[in-house]
Amino acid sequence: MATVGTTVFYVMKNHAENLLRTSLSTDLQNHVVLAQTEIRQSFDKSETVATRPFLIRQLDAINQNPQNIKAQKALQLGADSFLQTGLNAIALFDAHGDKVAQAGRFAQHPILSVPINIADNTLLTYEDAYFLRSIINVEEDGTVIGKVITESPLPSLTNMFAPHPSHVKSTSDLALCATSGPDEMQCFPTILNPDIMTLQSLSSAGTPLPMSYALAGKTGFVIARDYRHQEVVAAYSPVANWGLGMVLKVDSQALYAPIWHQLRYLLPALALLLIGGLLSLRWLLAPLVAELVRSERATREANDKLKESENYVRLLLNSADEGMISISAEGLVELYNPAAERIFGYPSEQVLGRNVSMLMPERDAVEHDHHLKRYLEGGTPHVVGTVRALDARRSNGEIFPIELRVSEFTLNGLRKFIGVMHDITDRKAAEARIEHLANFDSLTDLPNRRLVQDRIQHTIARVRRTQTPFAVMFIDLNKFKEINDTLGHDAGDLLLQTVAERLTATLRAEDTVGRQGGDEFIVLLANLSSPVDSAVVAQKIIDALAAPIEIHGQIICPSASIGIAVYPQDGDDVDSLLKHSDQAMYLAKNAGCSAYRFYEPLADQDRDS
Repeated sequence: MATVGTTVFYVMKNHAENLLRTSLSTDLQNHVVLAQTEIRQSFDKSETVATRPFLIRQLDAINQNPQNIKAQKALQLGADSFLQTGLNAIALFDAHGDKVAQAGRFAQHPILSVPINIADNTLLTYEDAYFLRSIINVEEDGTVIGKVITESPLPSLTNMFAPHPSHVKSTSDLALCATSGPDEMQCFPTILNPDIMTLQSLSSAGTPLPMSYALAGKTGFVIARDYRHQEVVAAYSPVANWGLGMVLKVDSQALYAPIWHQLRYLLPALALLLIGGLLSLRWLLAPLVAELVRSERATREANDKLKESENYVRLLLNSADEGMISISAEGLVELYNPAAERIFGYPSEQVLGRNVSMLMPERDAVEHDHHLKRYLEGGTPHVVGTVRALDARRSNGEIFPIELRVSEFTLNGLRKFIGVMHDITDRKAAEARIEHLANFDSLTDLPNRRLVQDRIQHTIARVRRTQTPFAVMFIDLNKFKEINDTLGHDAGDLLLQTVAERLTATLRAEDTVGRQGGDEFIVLLANLSSPVDSAVVAQKIIDALAAPIEIHGQIICPSASIGIAVYPQDGDDVDSLLKHSDQAMYLAKNAGCSAYRFYEPLADQDRDS
């Protein structure tokens, strides 16, 4: 019994360490992915502004005649409209560096600004909240004709470091830093420290701080001392390759406190057993009868203490939040704690003594005994000592994901296995949500600009050899700003959602409709018999959008202008197709409401001249 108690105790100790390692690393990666996604989307907004043909044309006009009032007004209206895409502030400058338009309000007194390597002249700043400030040149045919300065709020990044009631007594802390010198780093405020910090890369003892590894581009887990000279357990990771590092840490005493609490009870019991054994040796020298009497009493006392220790270990097993299952070398379940009952839905009496494969999906269950036998016969281990994510089966037949770590031990000369697991259904769902947010528009749930561009690129690769035509459509809603100004942004959002539904219903399953931003949409017609087919689709879209919509008691009759660029004659790469469809859309808009136009190179040359 003492062997069982000791074995289970060390299994639980190792599990506590491994569980914290896995939990910290997983939580940190979720934070890193969310930060990367938000920063990249904010930068993409700024980049989209700098490449708009409308902006380029107006800056050309300003550069030729700085007193061009019409161009100045057009640029100011454009700057105002860009704020609707989520920018905090925007400023436009001509080729001489003179400001020609500004909208919104830039952060006035940031307490920390650090450059990030996503692009030149891009800063991550902090003034009670995080902002991304980008300075992007506006170019035409390789010549710089002006520049755009944008500032975007980063609410998700700000919320990561906002104090929360659950952190009042917690030692857990999340930190974001950037390199500021060869051996120096600057750190933004954290949950536990509201001040900007400038730190050396090494501790006073000469060992690297956990953040040093992250800023060196490494991802991992370490037990070390932080800037407070406090021993911490930390997971570290770079944020993309932008010169930023993120660390999620917790004081090591928070990890080991429960274990030492357990030792306060277990060690006295073991000490009593040792004392009982020493007394037994002494009593061997006494007369035989006294020895037998005293030995019996000592054995009874030792058994009582051992039973108490066994009961305590079983209480720990029953109280654990993680499922624990121990099996024999034949695969039969010998230990099945209450947490496992909650996870799988089987009561212990239906599992104990049966093959553990009953908890696996059918495809894995039929192979389990074969893999176990091969391992016992000396085959290469595949699961022992490693953390794996795999599927399991509940009593109702539901297949769900778990994270499992298997350890091997020997008890009374027999080989045993114990698995510690937890249900990761919620974590997998969170990862799927993060992936969806990175690729889909939050208002309409359509593919975002990045995903649409990726699908266009894949289509180009698919048809490059056969030169099969396909089309890219640029759709702009007419008079959308008037609807927003008259009925409010809620009405505008409802209109955009209705338009998204109608576009999706009009197109084939193989086509793609995505939101470019604001009131603009992109359609990819992935397979055409001839370019003329795209005109038929464009007319269907115009007819579908023309149906009246009632919003907040008002009848709205939406209309759209559609520009069409056909591969390969109108462009053989993503940027050309998007640019030419955008230019064609302006031809349609000039032609009147509810019109579509194909890209016309001559019209483009006339506009440039």
